[in-house]
Amino acid sequence: MQDEREYQGKDVSVSQRQIYILSLLSENPKGYQAEEIRERLKVWDIEVSRRTITRDIDELSLNYGISEEERGGRTYYFADKYTLKNVNLTIEDLASLAFAREMLTEYIHLDIGRHAVSFIEKIVEHSDSLNGRQFEKLCGHFKKGNKRNGSGDYVDAGTEKMIQNAIDNRNKLEIEYYSFTSDECTKRIICPYRLLLIDSYLCVEGYCELRREVRRFRLSRIKESRLLDDRFEQVEVREGQEQDIFLELRGKCVEEMELLFTGDSIRYIKEYEAGRARRIKEAEEGLYFYQKVALAPDVIRWIRGFGPDVEVIKPVWLSKQLEDEAGKRIEKTQKK
Repeated sequence: MQDEREYQGKDVSVSQRQIYILSLLSENPKGYQAEEIRERLKVWDIEVSRRTITRDIDELSLNYGISEEERGGRTYYFADKYTLKNVNLTIEDLASLAFAREMLTEYIHLDIGRHAVSFIEKIVEHSDSLNGRQFEKLCGHFKKGNKRNGSGDYVDAGTEKMIQNAIDNRNKLEIEYYSFTSDECTKRIICPYRLLLIDSYLCVEGYCELRREVRRFRLSRIKESRLLDDRFEQVEVREGQEQDIFLELRGKCVEEMELLFTGDSIRYIKEYEAGRARRIKEAEEGLYFYQKVALAPDVIRWIRGFGPDVEVIKPVWLSKQLEDEAGKRIEKTQKK
């Protein structure tokens, strides 16, 4: 109960306070004394005891590289930094880094993406100067085309960092989440297991207490988030289970979908979209595509994109809906 009475200012959780402390320790290579950290927290309207600060540092050191050093009879705390000495890169190394930087530009809208690009540039900057000039030349050799729309998906950097911290420390999160399917915001408490990139959208996968199952949440749809002090048990995340977001869109019911692709769409489906299907079958009349999925709006838009090169066989209601839409478009064209 003593810790609860220590709060005189901003109402923050233990985990949020520890994020502030970790940020402080990361910014100063000389380190801080516990009392200095306490004074700096007051600037953020967070007032706690020196004892609480040292306990927070002990907890943080379990997951992060935090060291202490005695200087002049005083204890200084600082976050460890890792250095690369005498870095000289081969042409093959530089080509690989140039390729990686170009690929990562698709994720520059994410905090982790910006840091990844900056990290690559930092490596080159601190290697031999000739390597740096060669690197800039090599960067012009790689250009990424056909970027996905996810590059315009805005993700709040603070939310991204908070979720990373929650995953590291196994803290629960309270989020206000906009659901595409229901077109409404709901408050949820989740146990975040890991971050995933799905079609270049950054998502967090975790157990949702509201739905009582593991769900994936797109970070750009999280309107508000709050780190809770409640912890959850470590879970073993099964690898190889990452499915396309196409299969993860949830609706009120999951239905059997059967499509028949014809014309140029057959080659496209076989080359790029075969992984979306549970099964595909080639026939004289075309390529049959089978899947069981909630027919959310994104899935229907995907089907519409193939125009006359796709025929919906199942479900019948969707086939009729698309036929009606085509008829209305023809009617409008004729009127014009």
